[in-house]
Amino acid sequence: MSPQLPPCTPVEGAPPAPARAAARQWQEDGALHIDVRGLPPPQPLVAILRLVHSSHPGATVVVHHDRDPVLLYPELAEVAWEAVRIPGDAGEVRLLLRPLT
Repeated sequence: MSPQLPPCTPVEGAPPAPARAAARQWQEDGALHIDVRGLPPPQPLVAILRLVHSSHPGATVVVHHDRDPVLLYPELAEVAWEAVRIPGDAGEVRLLLRPLT
């Protein structure tokens, strides 16, 4: 039986993100960006993993999230990717995802 992981909780001080129907994606500074703020679980996890699985080798993905996606980290490890927290806007969890080398 796998260990019970804590639920994702909003970043302290973050204003509630407006509800959206789908993740927003764009390319900027050589990285794919995905904004999953305002999506209800499990949509952020599904959208991020779908993008990771469809990315070309060597791609980097920047995730804009309103929560620390603790359930994402073991999923990334299974496909040999890592997540590094990078500076973002106030109340945002911004992650740089990249394949492990």
